[in-house]
Amino acid sequence: MRQAGQVLHRFAPIFIGAAVGVLALVLALPFLSRPWPGAAETVLITLGAVAAAGLAWLAGHGLRQAGLARREAEALRRRVEDVGIFASAARHDLREPLRKIIAFGDRLTERLGPLPDDPQVARYAERMSDAAGRMRGLLDELTIWAGVNDTSTTMEPVAVREVLEPLVAGASEPLAACGGRVELGELPDIHADRRQCKILFEILLANAIQYASDGRPLVVSVAGEVAADGGVVIRFADNGIGFDDDKAERIFLPFERLHARDAYPGTGIGLATARKIAERHGGQLLARGEMGIGAVFTLILPRQKASL
Repeated sequence: MRQAGQVLHRFAPIFIGAAVGVLALVLALPFLSRPWPGAAETVLITLGAVAAAGLAWLAGHGLRQAGLARREAEALRRRVEDVGIFASAARHDLREPLRKIIAFGDRLTERLGPLPDDPQVARYAERMSDAAGRMRGLLDELTIWAGVNDTSTTMEPVAVREVLEPLVAGASEPLAACGGRVELGELPDIHADRRQCKILFEILLANAIQYASDGRPLVVSVAGEVAADGGVVIRFADNGIGFDDDKAERIFLPFERLHARDAYPGTGIGLATARKIAERHGGQLLARGEMGIGAVFTLILPRQKASL
């Protein structure tokens, strides 16, 4: 339907010009056989001539616009393909040299061991391994981001609790490290892509654990409800370090960080990916925070999304 509308808009000048020209000529033809056309006949003939000239101009203009649109569409297609090739190379071809950097960095650290005479050398090797590890984590998250954009969204009934419980169990170690726990409340079923929902929930859970407060045990509460319009609202609330509420939109920008890398590791891709998943389902992912108190992430999904 959208493509048909674009074609109609592109060739509308030609259709209109043709219709006007044909109508004017049909009206003028009966008078062309008379030897001396009167004033009315002259007006009609003039209108026909003007309409024919307008038809020629509109046809030429329409064809030029159509050609320009085709060339722009082809250029855009080539740019998208080039970006796709680059992204694929970045995700896959960089992994092998990264693995070698990490492996040889570990071997170098083991071979050097403690160097009391020159501790800076060991520090260099450690920083090299840390940087390679961050790059590997960034590539992993970029792969997830690209996967969300590249693959289609398959809608099916999803039991949110069945998706969350294994994720909570898998996060037992980092939860234990911060003395945290996850409380699952009422969770309605949703109509969504199961794999993408798992990624979204995993990102929100990991985000809550990553920004746990040092002054108190972490508590993450996850609960949902069916909205009046038939949609579903699911909230992830935590009592972590929180953030200033005026930065609620900034945290969803790719590569955006509110804290120094040394204080809180991460790539800045996770929450951007989570919001992208929500949008692909026709929904929203909103955030609300208070510094030193905690944060609430609210996932709003429509009653049903026919196609994505």
